[in-house]
Amino acid sequence: MLETIRNKINSVFSKIFLFLLAASFALWGVGDIFSAKKDPTLAKVGNLEVTANEFISTYQRILTELSNKTNGNINEEIAKSIGVPKQTLNQLINEKIIDIEIEKANIILPDRHLKKLIFSSPLFKDQFGQFNQNQFDYVLRQLGMEEKDYFMEIRQSILRDQLRNTFKTSQDISNMIDNTYYLIRNESRSIETINFLPSAFESKRKPDTSAIKEELNKNINKYQVPEYRKFTLMSIKPADLMGSIKLNNENIRKEYDNNPEKFNQKETRDLYLANFNTQEKAEEIINLINEEAISSNEKKLKDIFLNVITKNTKNTEESLKLGYISTLDLPEEVANSVFSASKSKLIGPEKTPFGWRIFYINDIKPKIILTYEDVKDKIEKELKVSMALERMYELGNTFYDELAAGNNIKDAASLIEGNIIEINYIDINGKDIKNKIIENLPPYPDLMDTVFSTNLGEASEIKNTISNIMYAIQVEDIKTSRNMNFDEAKDKIVQNLILEDQIDIAKREAEKFYNEYQNNKDFEKLTKKYNLIVINSPNIKRDGSGSEGIINKIAAEQIFQLNKSEITKPISYNNGFTISKIINITASNPADNKDQITEINGNIIDGINSDILDLYINNLSNKHNIKINNELFESLFLNNS
Repeated sequence: MLETIRNKINSVFSKIFLFLLAASFALWGVGDIFSAKKDPTLAKVGNLEVTANEFISTYQRILTELSNKTNGNINEEIAKSIGVPKQTLNQLINEKIIDIEIEKANIILPDRHLKKLIFSSPLFKDQFGQFNQNQFDYVLRQLGMEEKDYFMEIRQSILRDQLRNTFKTSQDISNMIDNTYYLIRNESRSIETINFLPSAFESKRKPDTSAIKEELNKNINKYQVPEYRKFTLMSIKPADLMGSIKLNNENIRKEYDNNPEKFNQKETRDLYLANFNTQEKAEEIINLINEEAISSNEKKLKDIFLNVITKNTKNTEESLKLGYISTLDLPEEVANSVFSASKSKLIGPEKTPFGWRIFYINDIKPKIILTYEDVKDKIEKELKVSMALERMYELGNTFYDELAAGNNIKDAASLIEGNIIEINYIDINGKDIKNKIIENLPPYPDLMDTVFSTNLGEASEIKNTISNIMYAIQVEDIKTSRNMNFDEAKDKIVQNLILEDQIDIAKREAEKFYNEYQNNKDFEKLTKKYNLIVINSPNIKRDGSGSEGIINKIAAEQIFQLNKSEITKPISYNNGFTISKIINITASNPADNKDQITEINGNIIDGINSDILDLYINNLSNKHNIKINNELFESLFLNNS
């Protein structure tokens, strides 16, 4: 059982650390909303309780996870609408049921085993793979937990997993996946595709006035004049303020003296490190390296070092690489010897509290000291930018105060020396009434969205760009969207009607090609006859990958229903039509995809296990006395926004 627990321990620690850390960032504010003495019971399962604070911290953690996984698309309101609060409470009740069953079954985890497992967690190890008490203390501080509380949380999670694991099956359904997924889903096909584009065919259609009016009346929604807005843009950037900022040599010198680490680079060395439990093993490796170095004058010492260690230990080349580090990154007992040796040297075996170590020095970046004169101009510029940014936010507050006092955006901007640009009528795509791109429109993120979401006569909030430019707009006038009249729509309608005719011609030509191929089967001759370009797609899959921009989903589905040398019927795509010929069919080889098959197999088995556990919990729920304080539950969501 201990070995099973050991296999699970890394994921358990990671999950608990993330869950507890996420819970510390409360969506209702930092800290519990109930004191320890007044933490009411939200639900009771037998003699165990789910408290209000326990529910809230769990719910906050789940909300944080949902928000992170969906890039903020799921907020608290959406979570409520899809039942996350109730699901969270049910989850906590289920955990209490499992806790009761653990106690009944007398499942325990001795303290000595728990400590051993915790101390072996990567979460608490230093860069050399050893348990680090400072790292352990740091994690507990981040969680805001005492050591005994953390041990209790880990113990409970492991015990719950032990009970859940009794319902897990290890049945392997890889063969089924081979046959139903990879042999079918991952089959690939090589195709040749031709396009019948409307632009390749000349239309003789010349729509008259009656045809134009008929089209306008029938499809009036297609012919709209977009909404146009006229607005004033205020912007301010650090460069606008830097000229007025004066610094003396004393200010600049003080920055240099107070921050030497910014201007002086310590010596760093690119190191490889191998750890060994015994001196004998370390010396054995050193001897092997020296022997190979003597017998082979052509090989570099680095290559010999990596080759010997990867062959005689479980280390990989990547796991041996430490990268560039300074003396502060190494234990004091080995830092001196490593940093006093020259490049391309082997150091060790070195005895440390964590075992025996062998270092290889791959490269050296010497210490760099920049004088005050070297960095004076750079410091001055950085200080001015920093002061300008601070000044910008002060001016932003002044700008808002002026708007609140009733001033328009131009008057408010003049008081903070902001730049003003007046943009005449423009649509949301940045085009003017003549359908031309506005040339002096600044490329600020979300500018057009801001313009078209601000009410007439109002100023927007100040926006910040990644280049530290602040801007705001005020909408001066709006020309609302409307239906085009005959004169406005005429040219567009003529173009559309001619395009419709060209599409019909393209369709007829594609159908003609398809019928001719069915008769004589000579694809190459027909493509020359119709003067068509053939596009090769040597490896497409059922999901359309490998043919992006060449065929659509409908064509991909039809391609995988055909045999070699057959062609698809003409399929509409981007106003034109495509026809594809199957050149070759390559069956999937499951043996080439063992890792993916194993992953899919695991996901399916996990789903089955979860269903079995749910059935078990549901059955136990009927045997336990479960009481929920619904009034308290509802009250938690009345005023928490």
